Amino acid sequence: MPLAAQALLPFFALLVAAAIVRWRPRRNVNGWIASGATGIAGIIALVELLRLAPGEHVDVPYLTTFPYADLAVRLDGLSLAFTAVTLITAAALMLSRQQVRGDRRDPWFGWLLTSAAACAVILADNLLLLFIGLQLLTLAWSGALDETARRRRGLRLSVQIADIGLLLAAASAIQSVGTSAFSGVPSDTFGLATFLLVLLPVAVRVGALAWVSSGPQAAVTFEPAIAWVAPAGYLLLRLLALMGGRLPDRPTAVALFGSGALVAIGFAVLALGRPAGLRLAAPLLAAQAALALSLSTGSEPLMTVASTWLWLLLIPLAGLVSIRVAGRSLAETLTLLNLAMIPGTVGFLALWLGGLALAASGLLFGMIPVALAVVLLGVAALSRAAGIRSIQLDPAGIWAGALLVIAAFPMLAMNPIVLPAAATVRLVPSGTVSASLLGIATGFGGWPALLVSVMTAALLGLAAWRIRDRLPLRRARDVIGWRIGWPSRPPLRPPAIPAWSRFLVWGAFLVVVAFAMARP
Repeated sequence: MPLAAQALLPFFALLVAAAIVRWRPRRNVNGWIASGATGIAGIIALVELLRLAPGEHVDVPYLTTFPYADLAVRLDGLSLAFTAVTLITAAALMLSRQQVRGDRRDPWFGWLLTSAAACAVILADNLLLLFIGLQLLTLAWSGALDETARRRRGLRLSVQIADIGLLLAAASAIQSVGTSAFSGVPSDTFGLATFLLVLLPVAVRVGALAWVSSGPQAAVTFEPAIAWVAPAGYLLLRLLALMGGRLPDRPTAVALFGSGALVAIGFAVLALGRPAGLRLAAPLLAAQAALALSLSTGSEPLMTVASTWLWLLLIPLAGLVSIRVAGRSLAETLTLLNLAMIPGTVGFLALWLGGLALAASGLLFGMIPVALAVVLLGVAALSRAAGIRSIQLDPAGIWAGALLVIAAFPMLAMNPIVLPAAATVRLVPSGTVSASLLGIATGFGGWPALLVSVMTAALLGLAAWRIRDRLPLRRARDVIGWRIGWPSRPPLRPPAIPAWSRFLVWGAFLVVVAFAMARP
């Protein structure tokens, strides 16, 4: 198949599905068509990413109009990685929406258009086409392209005004070098003013994550992951790729790193005042996005890998918190655990990689505000995690468990997705990061991800066991409610755990952390 046709396959799958669900509305099968087409589009992008050689990029032009406004698609590690993760997350959200009963709304056409617009943003080959894709994406998720959908004019207007910064950056590039294509813009084209203009739409989308202060209004919301996190992370990393992986100057990098850490601390403090449950998920997610912004300021290859890891994994995490789950369920507990950024989660792995990069540069003290933000995030999330009332096999629980599995086995995402994307932003020498079945190894230290995940699970389980008598659920007749009925039998008193066991577990955990942080 010609490369020009292969590049359009994700768009073709999404638009054909959109035409089908629009032609035959309010059919039960429409949800399966939408989720299936989006999943197939994501798999196509993933296959193209796996087939791409390290450092390779392909520009596929379709319509040549002006040197700065050609209709073309860019295929490289960064665009294909974000496309695959975004579309797979969108398909998972559609599958989760299929499980909702009693909601007669038919969102599939709008969701497919939003997915296609997000795909157009990520695969755009020049800054002007990227700006047009962002406008289509904003119109799609806000309902302006579908008159039957609810409009959110305030948030839509804020995003559209912020996107003007990208248009001005495209005009600056066209005036300087005569083109806004990614392949034709030298790394020294963008200065401080242009960088701040492009940073504006990123900052607005990060702030939009905390816009919905009381959790998802509907059973499943689509735009946080697809329309806010994915474009924000891609836009920032693409800008860094155009600048050769470096910010305009060192003061700008320091200011942006500190600002991101302070914003993360502010969102974490905001989360401390929220009630228990997933109502505090929005500020916790926004805090992680702010920390990803801080990690994006580093010019070291290891820091680039850390920021790319966090931005890519924030997309499925944002999708997870967009699903409304029952209180005191396994899904809620696992979601709060992922938002806490404690050892054994995908977020903490990015912080560990960033800390190693700063330590290698003699700037380890820069992790102090980041560490404060992480502590506040952990306190906000774990202190409000209630006891598990029921364990059910629902999409949100499986989703949250999958993120914890990726944290335990980072090679699942690091080798095929993260490293090709990071290598597009800046050169990542061979051997900078290597992921294996047991953990991650770098030139500055190793991280036994599987062992840390096991130890974290053991510590949390031991803590829950020790305080079991203080939980209100212990007075209930059934602590854990399963959907499968078990034969009745007399209650058994669980064996008591020795008091010295907590010292043994904590000691082993500290030994593992010390081993992981030690340099070779």
